[in-house]
Amino acid sequence: MKSRTNRFEVRSLIFSFVVIAICELFFIIDVTADLLRIDMDTAWFEHDHLELVSTVALAFALVVIGRQIVRLLKKHEQAQESVEVASGELLAVIQRRFNAWALSPSEQEVALLLIKGMSTQEIAELRETKPGTVKSQSSAIYQKAGVRGRNELVAYFVEDLLAGEKVLNDTGEAAA
Repeated sequence: MKSRTNRFEVRSLIFSFVVIAICELFFIIDVTADLLRIDMDTAWFEHDHLELVSTVALAFALVVIGRQIVRLLKKHEQAQESVEVASGELLAVIQRRFNAWALSPSEQEVALLLIKGMSTQEIAELRETKPGTVKSQSSAIYQKAGVRGRNELVAYFVEDLLAGEKVLNDTGEAAA
């Protein structure tokens, strides 16, 4: 159903583009003829009628394109909302896992910064502590999480997401 709808939308946009191109060509010829004072009336069509048909066709094409723009803007907004929800859900899953590992508030902050990819020095500067303190907290985090280092900590949360699977919650079940 969705594929059929997408094909219809693409075809309507292509049709609108062709209509606009034909009308544009007509109006270029019409303006050029007016500038050169060439009479475009013929026995088989009235010039005014052709202008009217072109104008109505352009209006129709604009309505079709306008509806597509509105639809795409709504779709974009929904996608942004989905990303925000997914980001919030991931943070909630990470927080639950931190709680299950019994990380202290300081360790939770350091772990989140490690997952975000910050260096030990950057974390120390941000938290206004010494790099040795961050290294010590990092070691405690890795031990409590049962991982060997930053890469495994990050992979714990990212690997399942990249595979399109759900991250496990603190009971070992797929998070909702």
